Amino acid sequence: MATPTLKQQKTFALIRIIGGLTSAGVLGYSFIVNVLAGEPAEGRVLLTGIVALCALGYVAFYTRSLSRVAEAEKNTGQS
Repeated sequence: MATPTLKQQKTFALIRIIGGLTSAGVLGYSFIVNVLAGEPAEGRVLLTGIVALCALGYVAFYTRSLSRVAEAEKNTGQS
């Protein structure tokens, strides 16, 4: 299988970052609303908060990946 081009890698990373931010926002909102409504932060509510934090970690990983692709693109002189 062929290696994706730098532009394709950049596009894939951006899509994953946007998706991760969206899921982190939805899950974080759900967690905060449930806690403010008086639900104890345990069980399913706690799991929702943990998955929201994992989504932020996912975003951080692909942001770092995007940075590496941008650096490689700069070194090759492409735009």
